[in-house]
Amino acid sequence: MAGKSLFAELRERKVVQAAAIYGAVAWGLTEVIVTVVEQLFLPQWVSTLAVIFFVVGFPVAMFLSWTFDLTSEGIRRTNIKSGRGTASIALSMLLLVAGTAGLFLLIRPAMESGDPDSSLDIPPNSVAVLPFDNASRSIDDEYLSLGLSDALRDQLGRISELRIAARSSSMAIGRLGGGARSSSEKLGVRHLVEGSLRRQGDVLHVSVQLIDGASGLSQWNETYERGPSELVSLQQEIMERVVKEILPGSQAALPASPTRSSTANEALLLGRYYEQQVRDSQEVDEELLLKAIGHYREAVELDPESALAHSRLAGALLYLGDLDAAEAPIHRALSLDPSLSEAQQTIGLFYYARGLPEALANLERAVELDPDNADALTDYAFARWMRAKDEGVVELYRLALDIDRHSLSRYAALGLMLGQQGRPNEARELIDRILERFDGPDSYRVISQILANTGELDTAIAWAIRARNSEPGNSDHVEWLAELYTDIGDLQTAMQLVPDPSIGLLIKMRRYDELIPIAEELMIDEPDNALIRYFLAYAYHVVENFEGAIWVLSSTGLPESVMTTPRISWDWEGFFTLMNSSLGMEEVETARGLAEWFYNKPDHHNNIDWVVESLMACSLSVLGRTDESLDMLELVKRSPRLMPRHALEDTLCFRRLADESRYQAIIDHFEARRAELRKRLPATLKAFDVVL
Repeated sequence: MAGKSLFAELRERKVVQAAAIYGAVAWGLTEVIVTVVEQLFLPQWVSTLAVIFFVVGFPVAMFLSWTFDLTSEGIRRTNIKSGRGTASIALSMLLLVAGTAGLFLLIRPAMESGDPDSSLDIPPNSVAVLPFDNASRSIDDEYLSLGLSDALRDQLGRISELRIAARSSSMAIGRLGGGARSSSEKLGVRHLVEGSLRRQGDVLHVSVQLIDGASGLSQWNETYERGPSELVSLQQEIMERVVKEILPGSQAALPASPTRSSTANEALLLGRYYEQQVRDSQEVDEELLLKAIGHYREAVELDPESALAHSRLAGALLYLGDLDAAEAPIHRALSLDPSLSEAQQTIGLFYYARGLPEALANLERAVELDPDNADALTDYAFARWMRAKDEGVVELYRLALDIDRHSLSRYAALGLMLGQQGRPNEARELIDRILERFDGPDSYRVISQILANTGELDTAIAWAIRARNSEPGNSDHVEWLAELYTDIGDLQTAMQLVPDPSIGLLIKMRRYDELIPIAEELMIDEPDNALIRYFLAYAYHVVENFEGAIWVLSSTGLPESVMTTPRISWDWEGFFTLMNSSLGMEEVETARGLAEWFYNKPDHHNNIDWVVESLMACSLSVLGRTDESLDMLELVKRSPRLMPRHALEDTLCFRRLADESRYQAIIDHFEARRAELRKRLPATLKAFDVVL
């Protein structure tokens, strides 16, 4: 009964009603204050102070509601009816103490995060530019808000004294939202630049603030009202102020504006807006890319002296695959500003696509000019890998990931390289990091690909099924899953998954008669696609149409292109198809010349993957050094990855070893590994709780 009398007392004193009213009013006012703080870029402590006030005020309000009544005759002390008058004061004080203590525990992490020394591992000169909010809420103005933040990021990136977070990670964290400390920790930066842009008639309202990520406090904020023609000067003004705040007293050389023309600047922003949509998509939207190229051409015409405009035009043309059109603008960009990292990167990619050895030097120069250019780091690392310069490649991929730590593609690139270099433990550690940051079908497939490179194909299949089940409409997941089943020798399941496989999968399935007519038609439709020619030439060589294989490969620049700058791994496959086809045509001297060159070239990959050792073994077989070939082929068994059946059994140089017992033992070794994987797959799928 005592409990009931207390509850009756609470109701009669209107304490419950007062609590509900107080909570509703406090919540509503807090939402209004937070919105105003965000829109006007007021210091974060304003919101924090409001929350503290309302939380501390709650037990006080309840105490007053318990003790006093609001009557028509004024405020009067409540009569005590339950015999708990003295207890009411003690209870109210207890609520006050408990509420204050709870508040302290709630805000303590934020208070501690305000200590600059709590983030000693984050460089004090590091900054991320988050995507600016399109306050106009019109899609037609989105290119301006995103373009302004991109332009600021690009200009700040040219200052060697600053460390800049990559665009893709900044965009990802910006979309997630969250507090300043959380965002700065995720990006690994000390400072955050954020803002908004609103077009109102012929006036642009731009609000910008620089936030100290450790404390969450605004370090500087400003609101501007400018005309569209003043956007170029405004970008420069904001950039200079941010540098002044982050590097007080610094004599850092500030980069000039990429263009002095407001109309050229708008064309650049539009071009970047459309090109980025293409690059962010899994498939190339050629129409959208051509739209971006059109805006870049307009920017070049409006400001012929803008190195950035020429470089962006060349980069978009390269992405389109039009190397001839890209040549003039990229050389023009370099003549205008050889210190532009983006221009050095673009010409490096141009030389790489042309198969020229200068590519490596230009990509290295791009990294030197802007060490925070994650794309340049990745391109340089890949180019070094293709030139068999293994030293430092993993470190370059790690640097790119550190700059762009919320880009799944950076994790994928590093993970695949760790697998290629036979470093499974590091690959598994990377998978743990992926699981901490990402959750979705794309990340599942990346994990599957990394595991496949470490030889854990049963687990790779489990993750591929998760990807397929999470996004059943994505054919890429299904194709990859079919490839994995092919790798373990379960062709029946693979064909059930993909009744009409791609030509790459047809190679792995060894279905050459089906592949040839498809590839012949594709070669006509896509005459510049070297990969299709390599697939077709390989199939021709297997069915002993050696003359056809040589004819197809003659248009790819082989063998000279591989001897200078190989571009993709299949360049090497094409090289060896040419060598084997020459042998099949009884052009022995040509075949042996190619084999001799490869075997004696000084730069080979230094790892335990099957690729290089099998190519060395193939070269020795062509040279007639059978025992040495078999000795080298024995080493392939060390590879964590399985050597595909087509590469081991269908290539002419190995077919010459068919009667050798040691060669048959190597085939048996890989077949036994496939059988073991098929045997343990059901248990693995059950452990992952997935069903094919």
